[in-house]
Amino acid sequence: FELASCYHQHGKKMEWKAGPIGILISWILVCMTSQANAFSTPITAEGTPRPAQYYDDYFETLPSMKGMTVAITGCSRGLGHVAASTVAKKGGRVLLLNRKTNDMEWYDELCDVASGPKPIHVECDLLSFDSVNSASQKVAELTSDSCGLDVLCCNAGIMLQPDNASKDGYDITASTNMLSHFLLVKNLIGQLQASSKTSRVVIMSSASGYGGPGFNPIFFEKKGGELGGKKASYERYHQSKLANLAFCSALQEKLDNAAISNVIAVACTPGVCGTDMFLHATSLFSKGTTTPSLANVPNVKDGCMAQLKCIFDPTVQPGELWGPGRNGSLVRTDMSPPIILIDERTKKALWQVCEDAVGKFEV
Repeated sequence: FELASCYHQHGKKMEWKAGPIGILISWILVCMTSQANAFSTPITAEGTPRPAQYYDDYFETLPSMKGMTVAITGCSRGLGHVAASTVAKKGGRVLLLNRKTNDMEWYDELCDVASGPKPIHVECDLLSFDSVNSASQKVAELTSDSCGLDVLCCNAGIMLQPDNASKDGYDITASTNMLSHFLLVKNLIGQLQASSKTSRVVIMSSASGYGGPGFNPIFFEKKGGELGGKKASYERYHQSKLANLAFCSALQEKLDNAAISNVIAVACTPGVCGTDMFLHATSLFSKGTTTPSLANVPNVKDGCMAQLKCIFDPTVQPGELWGPGRNGSLVRTDMSPPIILIDERTKKALWQVCEDAVGKFEV
Protein backbone atom coordinates (compact mmCIF):
# COMPACT_ATOMS: atom_id res chain seq x y z
CA PHE A 1 0.00 0.00 0.00
CA GLU A 2 1.07 3.56 -0.60
CA LEU A 3 0.63 6.38 1.90
CA ALA A 4 2.24 9.21 -0.02
CA SER A 5 -1.19 10.69 -0.72
CA CYS A 6 -1.64 11.20 3.01
CA TYR A 7 1.28 13.61 3.16
CA HIS A 8 2.51 16.71 1.44
CA GLN A 9 5.88 18.38 1.62
CA HIS A 10 6.70 22.05 2.00
CA GLY A 11 10.42 22.41 1.51
CA LYS A 12 11.95 20.66 4.51
CA LYS A 13 8.75 20.68 6.53
CA MET A 14 6.67 17.53 6.39
CA GLU A 15 3.03 17.91 7.37
CA TRP A 16 0.43 15.26 8.10
CA LYS A 17 -2.76 15.79 6.08
CA ALA A 18 -4.91 12.86 7.08
CA GLY A 19 -8.61 12.62 6.41
CA PRO A 20 -10.75 9.80 7.88
CA ILE A 21 -9.10 7.10 5.76
CA GLY A 22 -5.64 8.44 6.50
CA ILE A 23 -6.38 8.42 10.22
CA LEU A 24 -7.60 4.83 9.99
CA ILE A 25 -4.47 3.77 8.10
CA SER A 26 -2.18 5.55 10.53
CA TRP A 27 -3.93 3.87 13.46
CA ILE A 28 -3.41 0.45 11.92
CA LEU A 29 0.23 1.22 11.27
CA VAL A 30 1.13 2.63 14.66
CA CYS A 31 -0.22 -0.55 16.20
CA MET A 32 1.99 -2.66 13.93
CA THR A 33 4.90 -2.65 16.31
CA SER A 34 5.78 -4.12 19.68
CA GLN A 35 9.18 -3.02 20.90
CA ALA A 36 9.53 -2.05 24.55
CA ASN A 37 8.55 1.58 25.10
CA ALA A 38 11.54 2.97 26.92
CA PHE A 39 9.81 6.07 28.25
CA SER A 40 6.22 5.33 29.23
CA THR A 41 5.10 3.74 32.46
CA PRO A 42 3.15 0.56 31.63
CA ILE A 43 -0.50 1.43 31.07
CA THR A 44 -3.20 -0.54 32.83
CA ALA A 45 -5.13 -2.79 30.45
CA GLU A 46 -8.36 -4.65 30.90
CA GLY A 47 -9.01 -8.27 30.06
CA THR A 48 -6.76 -11.29 30.22
CA PRO A 49 -4.10 -11.28 27.51
CA ARG A 50 -4.90 -13.62 24.65
CA PRO A 51 -2.91 -16.87 24.99
CA ALA A 52 -0.17 -17.41 22.45
CA GLN A 53 -1.60 -19.40 19.53
CA TYR A 54 1.50 -20.23 17.51
CA TYR A 55 4.61 -19.53 19.59
CA ASP A 56 4.83 -22.82 21.47
CA ASP A 57 4.77 -24.94 18.32
CA TYR A 58 7.21 -22.59 16.62
CA PHE A 59 9.56 -22.76 19.60
CA GLU A 60 9.85 -26.51 19.16
CA THR A 61 11.11 -26.06 15.59
CA LEU A 62 13.92 -23.69 16.56
CA PRO A 63 17.47 -25.06 16.70
CA SER A 64 19.68 -25.07 19.77
CA MET A 65 21.69 -21.92 20.50
CA LYS A 66 24.25 -23.74 22.64
CA GLY A 67 27.66 -22.13 22.26
CA MET A 68 26.24 -18.97 20.67
CA THR A 69 26.15 -15.40 22.02
CA VAL A 70 23.27 -13.06 21.26
CA ALA A 71 23.11 -9.37 22.25
CA ILE A 72 19.64 -7.80 22.38
CA THR A 73 18.57 -4.22 23.13
CA GLY A 74 15.39 -3.56 25.09
CA CYS A 75 14.85 -6.83 26.99
CA SER A 76 12.83 -5.79 30.03
CA ARG A 77 9.43 -6.17 28.36
CA GLY A 78 7.75 -6.90 25.05
CA LEU A 79 9.47 -8.42 22.04
CA GLY A 80 12.95 -8.13 23.47
CA HIS A 81 11.98 -10.04 26.60
CA VAL A 82 10.43 -12.85 24.55
CA ALA A 83 13.45 -12.99 22.23
CA ALA A 84 15.89 -13.08 25.15
CA SER A 85 13.83 -15.72 26.95
CA THR A 86 13.69 -17.90 23.83
CA VAL A 87 17.45 -17.71 23.23
CA ALA A 88 18.11 -18.45 26.92
CA LYS A 89 15.76 -21.45 26.88
CA LYS A 90 17.58 -22.76 23.81
CA GLY A 91 20.91 -22.66 25.65
CA GLY A 92 22.41 -19.48 24.19
CA ARG A 93 24.31 -16.82 26.12
CA VAL A 94 22.27 -13.61 26.12
CA LEU A 95 23.72 -10.14 26.62
CA LEU A 96 20.88 -7.87 27.73
CA LEU A 97 21.46 -4.27 26.67
CA ASN A 98 19.09 -2.25 28.83
CA ARG A 99 18.90 0.96 30.78
CA LYS A 100 19.47 0.61 34.49
CA THR A 101 16.18 0.10 36.33
CA ASN A 102 15.23 -0.23 39.98
CA ASP A 103 13.00 -3.22 39.27
CA MET A 104 15.09 -6.11 37.96
CA GLU A 105 12.36 -8.75 38.18
CA TRP A 106 12.50 -9.10 34.38
CA TYR A 107 16.18 -10.07 34.67
CA ASP A 108 15.46 -12.68 37.35
CA GLU A 109 12.80 -14.19 35.09
CA LEU A 110 15.30 -14.58 32.26
CA CYS A 111 17.86 -16.16 34.58
CA ASP A 112 15.25 -18.64 35.79
CA VAL A 113 14.47 -19.98 32.30
CA ALA A 114 18.06 -20.16 31.02
CA SER A 115 19.17 -23.69 30.18
CA GLY A 116 22.72 -22.55 29.43
CA PRO A 117 24.87 -19.63 30.63
CA LYS A 118 23.33 -17.06 32.92
CA PRO A 119 22.14 -13.97 31.01
CA ILE A 120 24.35 -10.90 31.48
CA HIS A 121 22.92 -7.41 31.93
CA VAL A 122 24.89 -4.69 30.14
CA GLU A 123 23.77 -1.18 31.02
CA CYS A 124 22.93 0.72 27.83
CA ASP A 125 20.98 3.97 27.49
CA LEU A 126 20.12 4.55 23.83
CA LEU A 127 19.62 8.26 24.53
CA SER A 128 23.32 8.66 25.23
CA PHE A 129 26.04 7.87 22.71
CA ASP A 130 28.54 7.72 25.59
CA SER A 131 26.44 5.00 27.21
CA VAL A 132 26.19 3.10 23.92
CA ASN A 133 29.97 3.29 23.49
CA SER A 134 30.49 1.98 27.03
CA ALA A 135 28.04 -0.86 26.43
CA SER A 136 29.79 -1.70 23.16
CA GLN A 137 33.12 -1.92 24.96
CA LYS A 138 31.59 -4.23 27.57
CA VAL A 139 30.10 -6.50 24.89
CA ALA A 140 33.48 -6.58 23.11
CA GLU A 141 35.17 -7.62 26.35
CA LEU A 142 32.57 -10.32 27.00
CA THR A 143 33.04 -11.79 23.53
CA SER A 144 36.81 -11.38 23.17
CA ASP A 145 37.63 -14.71 24.82
CA SER A 146 34.95 -16.68 22.95
CA CYS A 147 33.99 -17.09 19.32
CA GLY A 148 32.84 -13.53 18.85
CA LEU A 149 29.26 -12.26 18.69
CA ASP A 150 26.78 -14.39 16.77
CA VAL A 151 23.71 -12.13 16.74
CA LEU A 152 23.21 -8.43 17.44
CA CYS A 153 19.49 -7.81 17.75
CA CYS A 154 18.55 -4.12 17.39
CA ASN A 155 15.17 -4.49 19.07
CA ALA A 156 14.52 -1.54 21.38
CA GLY A 157 12.30 1.27 20.18
CA ILE A 158 9.84 4.00 21.12
CA MET A 159 6.89 5.61 19.34
CA LEU A 160 4.60 8.65 19.53
CA GLN A 161 6.97 10.44 21.88
CA PRO A 162 7.38 14.16 22.69
CA ASP A 163 9.54 16.32 20.46
CA ASN A 164 12.47 16.25 22.88
CA ALA A 165 16.22 16.09 22.47
CA SER A 166 18.44 13.23 23.58
CA LYS A 167 21.52 13.82 25.71
CA ASP A 168 23.41 14.37 22.45
CA GLY A 169 20.87 16.81 20.99
CA TYR A 170 19.07 14.48 18.59
CA ASP A 171 15.37 13.62 18.48
CA ILE A 172 14.69 10.97 21.11
CA THR A 173 12.82 8.74 18.66
CA ALA A 174 15.60 8.95 16.07
CA SER A 175 18.27 8.38 18.69
CA THR A 176 16.60 5.35 20.25
CA ASN A 177 15.28 3.66 17.13
CA MET A 178 18.08 4.38 14.66
CA LEU A 179 21.18 6.39 15.58
CA SER A 180 22.22 4.44 18.67
CA HIS A 181 21.67 1.12 16.92
CA PHE A 182 23.81 2.32 14.01
CA LEU A 183 26.50 3.13 16.57
CA LEU A 184 26.20 -0.31 18.19
CA VAL A 185 26.61 -2.09 14.87
CA LYS A 186 29.51 0.20 13.96
CA ASN A 187 31.26 -0.58 17.23
CA LEU A 188 30.62 -4.33 17.17
CA ILE A 189 31.12 -5.22 13.51
CA GLY A 190 34.51 -6.69 14.42
CA GLN A 191 32.97 -8.98 17.04
CA LEU A 192 30.36 -10.10 14.51
CA GLN A 193 33.08 -10.90 11.97
CA ALA A 194 34.94 -12.90 14.63
CA SER A 195 32.06 -15.36 14.96
CA SER A 196 32.86 -18.89 13.84
CA LYS A 197 29.41 -19.01 12.24
CA THR A 198 27.50 -16.69 9.92
CA SER A 199 26.61 -13.89 12.31
CA ARG A 200 23.57 -11.65 12.00
CA VAL A 201 22.46 -8.10 12.59
CA VAL A 202 18.70 -8.34 13.20
CA ILE A 203 16.96 -4.98 12.82
CA MET A 204 13.47 -4.46 14.21
CA SER A 205 11.29 -2.19 12.09
CA SER A 206 7.54 -1.76 11.70
CA ALA A 207 4.93 -1.57 8.96
CA SER A 208 4.78 2.09 10.00
CA GLY A 209 7.93 2.44 7.91
CA TYR A 210 6.08 1.33 4.77
CA GLY A 211 4.74 3.79 2.22
CA GLY A 212 5.33 7.53 2.08
CA PRO A 213 6.67 9.98 2.70
CA GLY A 214 10.19 9.07 1.65
CA PHE A 215 13.25 9.40 3.82
CA ASN A 216 13.95 12.89 5.14
CA PRO A 217 17.39 13.30 6.80
CA ILE A 218 16.31 16.37 8.76
CA PHE A 219 14.77 14.08 11.38
CA PHE A 220 18.21 12.62 12.13
CA GLU A 221 20.08 15.90 12.38
CA LYS A 222 20.98 17.58 15.66
CA LYS A 223 17.60 19.29 15.92
CA GLY A 224 15.91 17.48 18.79
CA GLY A 225 12.98 19.52 20.07
CA GLU A 226 12.58 21.35 16.76
CA LEU A 227 10.89 18.68 14.65
CA GLY A 228 7.19 19.42 14.53
CA GLY A 229 6.09 19.07 18.13
CA LYS A 230 3.24 16.81 19.15
CA LYS A 231 1.58 16.89 15.72
CA ALA A 232 4.62 15.29 14.11
CA SER A 233 5.10 12.46 16.63
CA TYR A 234 3.87 9.82 14.20
CA GLU A 235 5.92 11.31 11.39
CA ARG A 236 9.08 11.08 13.49
CA TYR A 237 8.26 7.44 14.20
CA HIS A 238 7.60 6.66 10.54
CA GLN A 239 10.93 8.17 9.56
CA SER A 240 12.79 6.11 12.18
CA LYS A 241 11.17 2.87 11.04
CA LEU A 242 11.85 3.60 7.36
CA ALA A 243 15.43 4.37 8.42
CA ASN A 244 15.69 0.92 10.05
CA LEU A 245 14.79 -0.73 6.76
CA ALA A 246 17.14 1.49 4.78
CA PHE A 247 19.93 0.67 7.25
CA CYS A 248 19.39 -3.07 6.79
CA SER A 249 19.51 -2.73 3.02
CA ALA A 250 22.52 -0.38 3.04
CA LEU A 251 24.47 -2.49 5.52
CA GLN A 252 23.93 -5.66 3.51
CA GLU A 253 25.02 -3.87 0.35
CA LYS A 254 28.22 -2.70 2.02
CA LEU A 255 28.92 -6.18 3.38
CA ASP A 256 28.49 -7.59 -0.12
CA ASN A 257 30.74 -4.94 -1.65
CA ALA A 258 33.42 -5.69 0.96
CA ALA A 259 33.12 -9.43 0.23
CA ILE A 260 32.20 -10.11 3.87
CA SER A 261 30.09 -13.24 3.66
CA ASN A 262 30.06 -14.32 7.32
CA VAL A 263 27.93 -11.39 8.49
CA ILE A 264 24.42 -10.71 7.20
CA ALA A 265 21.81 -8.02 7.90
CA VAL A 266 18.12 -8.93 8.15
CA ALA A 267 15.00 -7.05 9.24
CA CYS A 268 11.64 -7.91 10.75
CA THR A 269 8.29 -6.44 11.72
CA PRO A 270 6.05 -7.76 14.51
CA GLY A 271 2.49 -6.93 13.50
CA VAL A 272 -0.16 -5.94 16.00
CA CYS A 273 0.34 -7.58 19.40
CA GLY A 274 -0.21 -6.90 23.08
CA THR A 275 2.81 -4.85 24.11
CA ASP A 276 3.48 -1.58 25.88
CA MET A 277 3.56 0.17 22.52
CA PHE A 278 0.09 -1.08 21.65
CA LEU A 279 -1.22 0.14 25.01
CA HIS A 280 0.59 3.47 24.63
CA ALA A 281 -0.80 4.09 21.13
CA THR A 282 -4.32 3.02 22.11
CA SER A 283 -4.30 5.34 25.11
CA LEU A 284 -3.12 8.30 23.03
CA PHE A 285 -5.58 7.77 20.20
CA SER A 286 -8.52 7.38 22.58
CA LYS A 287 -7.29 10.34 24.67
CA GLY A 288 -7.73 8.23 27.79
CA THR A 289 -11.43 7.53 27.21
CA THR A 290 -10.92 3.84 26.44
CA THR A 291 -9.08 1.25 28.50
CA PRO A 292 -6.97 -0.87 26.15
CA SER A 293 -7.71 -4.59 26.07
CA LEU A 294 -4.96 -7.13 25.52
CA ALA A 295 -7.63 -9.74 24.84
CA ASN A 296 -8.28 -8.16 21.43
CA VAL A 297 -4.79 -8.53 19.96
CA PRO A 298 -2.32 -11.41 19.51
CA ASN A 299 -0.02 -12.34 22.36
CA VAL A 300 3.41 -10.74 22.26
CA LYS A 301 4.97 -14.21 21.91
CA ASP A 302 3.21 -14.62 18.58
CA GLY A 303 4.31 -11.12 17.60
CA CYS A 304 7.93 -12.11 18.22
CA MET A 305 8.01 -14.96 15.73
CA ALA A 306 9.40 -13.00 12.77
CA GLN A 307 12.21 -11.73 14.97
CA LEU A 308 12.92 -15.27 16.15
CA LYS A 309 13.06 -16.45 12.55
CA CYS A 310 15.69 -13.81 11.82
CA ILE A 311 17.70 -14.86 14.89
CA PHE A 312 17.42 -18.65 14.58
CA ASP A 313 16.49 -19.79 11.08
CA PRO A 314 19.53 -20.87 9.01
CA THR A 315 17.56 -20.47 5.78
CA VAL A 316 17.07 -16.71 6.17
CA GLN A 317 18.96 -14.92 3.42
CA PRO A 318 21.00 -11.68 3.54
CA GLY A 319 18.94 -8.50 3.35
CA GLU A 320 15.56 -10.14 3.82
CA LEU A 321 12.57 -8.61 5.65
CA TRP A 322 10.21 -10.94 7.51
CA GLY A 323 6.87 -10.30 9.17
CA PRO A 324 3.64 -12.01 10.23
CA GLY A 325 1.24 -13.57 7.74
CA ARG A 326 -2.04 -15.39 8.22
CA ASN A 327 -2.61 -18.15 10.76
CA GLY A 328 0.83 -18.05 12.29
CA SER A 329 2.71 -18.01 9.00
CA LEU A 330 5.68 -15.73 8.34
CA VAL A 331 6.05 -13.87 5.06
CA ARG A 332 8.87 -12.06 3.31
CA THR A 333 8.43 -8.56 1.90
CA ASP A 334 10.68 -7.02 -0.73
CA MET A 335 12.37 -3.87 0.51
CA SER A 336 11.62 -1.83 -2.59
CA PRO A 337 9.05 0.66 -3.93
CA PRO A 338 6.15 1.08 -3.95
CA ILE A 339 5.70 -0.73 -0.62
CA ILE A 340 8.96 0.45 0.94
CA LEU A 341 10.49 3.65 -0.38
CA ILE A 342 14.15 2.67 -0.40
CA ASP A 343 16.57 3.35 -3.26
CA GLU A 344 20.29 4.05 -3.57
CA ARG A 345 19.78 7.72 -2.81
CA THR A 346 17.89 6.89 0.39
CA LYS A 347 20.54 4.44 1.57
CA LYS A 348 23.34 6.91 0.91
CA ALA A 349 21.50 9.73 2.71
CA LEU A 350 20.71 7.53 5.72
CA TRP A 351 24.29 6.32 6.05
CA GLN A 352 25.65 9.86 5.78
CA VAL A 353 23.36 11.38 8.41
CA CYS A 354 24.12 8.53 10.81
CA GLU A 355 27.87 8.99 10.29
CA ASP A 356 27.45 12.71 10.89
CA ALA A 357 25.91 11.85 14.26
CA VAL A 358 28.15 9.03 15.53
CA GLY A 359 31.25 8.90 13.35
CA LYS A 360 32.59 7.15 10.28
CA PHE A 361 31.47 3.55 9.75
CA GLU A 362 33.51 1.76 7.13
CA VAL A 363 32.56 -1.84 6.46
